[in-house]
Amino acid sequence: MATKAVKQTETKENSGDSPDAPLIDSTGAAIKKLLQRGKERGFVTYDELNKALPPEDVSSEQIEDTMTRLSEQGINVVESEDGEDAGSGASGEDDKTDGNASSSSNGAASDADLGRTDDPVRMYLREMGSVELLSREGEIAIAKRIEAGREKMISAICESPLTLRAIIAWRGALNENMILLRDIIDLDATYGGTHEAEMTPDSDLDDDDDEKEEGAGEDGDGESAPAAKADGEDGEDDEEEEASISLAAVEEALKPHVLEIFDRIASTYMKVRRLQVKRLEAIKGGPDFNRPSERRLEKLQAELVELMSTIRLNNLCIEHLVQELYDCNRTLIEYEGRLLRLATRSKVKRESFIEHYIGREMDSRWLQSISHLSERGWKPFVSRNKDEIKELRGSIGKLAEDIGMPIPEFRRLVNQVQRGEREASRAKKEMVEANLR
Repeated sequence: MATKAVKQTETKENSGDSPDAPLIDSTGAAIKKLLQRGKERGFVTYDELNKALPPEDVSSEQIEDTMTRLSEQGINVVESEDGEDAGSGASGEDDKTDGNASSSSNGAASDADLGRTDDPVRMYLREMGSVELLSREGEIAIAKRIEAGREKMISAICESPLTLRAIIAWRGALNENMILLRDIIDLDATYGGTHEAEMTPDSDLDDDDDEKEEGAGEDGDGESAPAAKADGEDGEDDEEEEASISLAAVEEALKPHVLEIFDRIASTYMKVRRLQVKRLEAIKGGPDFNRPSERRLEKLQAELVELMSTIRLNNLCIEHLVQELYDCNRTLIEYEGRLLRLATRSKVKRESFIEHYIGREMDSRWLQSISHLSERGWKPFVSRNKDEIKELRGSIGKLAEDIGMPIPEFRRLVNQVQRGEREASRAKKEMVEANLR
């Protein structure tokens, strides 16, 4: 079985297809031919679909992509060509009755087949059939869960010094016109929140002007008809030009507001950064970081989060910031994994290592303290790997300085981002499955 799996993997790799790519896009003639026939007839059969989707080569995601494409193009999936012809060709009251009976008969057969089939398409449809249809209230509830997960993720990102440093870099690029505002900000969300009240009267005036123009065209001598026709011919170009002009106007209106917020973020972050450096030095064994300084740091961090909440970063920027956070977390896991493997090779129990390591990642006295532990393995662990332990601990300390926060706090942010992502992803999956029914 393992040899067969390896061969199948090699075959896929040699063919150049990504296993995650949509099946309709990655395969050639078979799917294209199926789509063409489906467009001509308005349907395809299960046998044709299974022939184009070989059971040994497909996953549920690929089947879902295929079914979605068929549905978007108005192509039905039927049991057989005869059943479809009988249903579509019925006319008159008797024919309708016969057609309904035939459909019911075919439907019963399909349900029976779905209960015992091992065809991937039917299995997928059976699984989708078990998902309840969403009510309006259900859709709202899922949408709220998606937004709540996203907000949880973004609020954690906003606490990260990595994000704040990125904001400062983007501010400089905006001031030098090296990037556009739309490259950073979700223009619609930010503009709606800051200018909606201001734009409402203008929108009403525009509507009144449009009505007057339409009225003039209807009451005139007919000369506007050719102009309307010409406008129809160039409609797409005009719409594209209008959209471009509108986007530039929105950016022009938002840029001063966003830059002002970015300036305040930069100013506040400089104060936060000085306190963070002092706190990291205290953790490493330097001068104490007293309680008043801790309270001031908490207050400034709360101000930064509040400032960040007044703007809406676009999805690409959020993905970039999340990826940067995850990259640092992977580096941390690599260093800590190497430390743990050194300890377990010296017969230190995993639970004991975690107990004595977590919370003391940057303690300069850690190596000395664990060398006096009486539990099995700790003394050999220190004596055999002293230099490597110092090197790994130094790398972890350097990473904490680059991140700008203690390791336990960094872990908390990563866990919060991951939870938010999981919650939003789970809710999105429920929404998609319910809408595909």
